[in-house]
Amino acid sequence: MAWKTIGQLSSIDRISKAASLDRLSHAYLICGMDGIGKVTFARDIAKVANCLDMSTSSGPCGSCNQCIRIDSYNHTDVFIYDAKKDLDGVGRTSTMVTIDQLREDFLRQVHRKPYEGRTRIFIISSIESMRSEQSNILLKTLEEPPDDVVIILLARDASNLLSTIVSRCQVLHLEPVGELEILEYLGECELGSDVPIQEIARLSRGRPEWAYQAAINPEILHILEDKLNQFMGCLTDSLEQRFKLSRDLSTQFFRDRDGVYEFLDTAMTWTRDVLLSSSERTGEIVNISQKERIHEFSRMLSTADILNILKLIRITFGNLKKNVTPSLVLDNFMLKLPVATAIN
Repeated sequence: MAWKTIGQLSSIDRISKAASLDRLSHAYLICGMDGIGKVTFARDIAKVANCLDMSTSSGPCGSCNQCIRIDSYNHTDVFIYDAKKDLDGVGRTSTMVTIDQLREDFLRQVHRKPYEGRTRIFIISSIESMRSEQSNILLKTLEEPPDDVVIILLARDASNLLSTIVSRCQVLHLEPVGELEILEYLGECELGSDVPIQEIARLSRGRPEWAYQAAINPEILHILEDKLNQFMGCLTDSLEQRFKLSRDLSTQFFRDRDGVYEFLDTAMTWTRDVLLSSSERTGEIVNISQKERIHEFSRMLSTADILNILKLIRITFGNLKKNVTPSLVLDNFMLKLPVATAIN
């Protein structure tokens, strides 16, 4: 068995049973957090649909020509698109699909017969970012799916998708993977001895693909550290400096709102670590490399201050999601943050 997907036993079992009965769906919708491994699972389904040795009925063999070519992104019947332009270039394997590509490439390819395998596979990620024209093109294909084709759509969740698209797909929800399972996975990846796999496993919050990318690309952890430093600075900086960061985040929000959400998420995780430190539960801290600074802030902030920060972050998240003016939301956040008082 050669599933590359980490965890997700329930979803794997569904696909395995469908394959054993020769009843793979023409369309799947895979939902889950960014970095949880949606593309990996989609490619595993592509292997199940084309593997030359499925005799065990438990999964693709991983060693036949079809599996090898799919794993190496060289299979002529497997297409991967992304409905959203990649902003940071980290860990993405697909290219942005435009309305013209859907019309000229997808529609042309989807009605052709398989060239080297049994089934043509079309994987389209970030479909929650699709415009209505793109969604309509996709919907028409889902209404009358061609033979020998499986369309796999990837999204964070189904709530913002057209109900007509969701209803035409088998929906698979990927759940966060346990920390120990991610640690075991990273331990098998032949990483350098200097890679902080325990901290990465905790920071991943159940996202094995994110964990792997963080382990092989130090820039991901550097970016995370920059966000932490920005937030820790907020708690000791002057109001002028806080408002400067608010303006920077507001500007960023219009071109990369996910980046602002990640800043707040990082702040939330760090603040929880401070609360754990103040409760003498340091063994549960996520940002292990920041343990000393976290302990320092746990002495500079009262428990009431820490809980207030957590509340403010949740409120800020909520207001940004509701499309309240970002500058007002973030200014209010900076204005209400407590000040960490230096220890004499």
